[in-house]
Amino acid sequence: MAELIKDVRRTIAKYNMLEYGDKIVVGVSGGPDSLCLLHVLKGLCGEYGCRIFAAHLDHQFRGKAADSDAEFVEEICREWGIPAFIEVFDVPAYIKETGLSPEEAGREIRYRLFSRVCEKVGGNKIAVAHNLNDHIETILMRFMRGSGIDGLKGIEAVRGNIIRPLLETDRIRIEEYCALCG
Repeated sequence: MAELIKDVRRTIAKYNMLEYGDKIVVGVSGGPDSLCLLHVLKGLCGEYGCRIFAAHLDHQFRGKAADSDAEFVEEICREWGIPAFIEVFDVPAYIKETGLSPEEAGREIRYRLFSRVCEKVGGNKIAVAHNLNDHIETILMRFMRGSGIDGLKGIEAVRGNIIRPLLETDRIRIEEYCALCG
């Protein structure tokens, strides 16, 4: 557990992700990656003098299972004392309207939510839980599609106000962290 936190601190420092007093909106799906990120940032807030807020989007893809995810995120945020912003959006209808793929449409609507919450709370950073496995997968997918050298760099650790503190942490360590935290 301490090793993962040390890795996250190192990633934050390496990419200058945080400054004292930041207000961070954390994208929380309810899965292990985003819960790990939320928990770690909650623990680091005293050290960085930051405040965190959770944002969760129910994409309307999975019916009752998605409702359960939203309820779980709301409950865990209440337990941890983190303000949570939960939104429901009919992404399948948006896909029909725009012709976007489910992945593209979901991402677009999620980041709109994150930006709105950021504006509402006076936030200046958005933290998402992409990890090392996502990074490697992105590079491989781009390679398989014949991407040029620029496309092979993978996921950026920082892009504008979006930060990815777990980008250099692999999924197995994240799952181990979650298992230890209960």
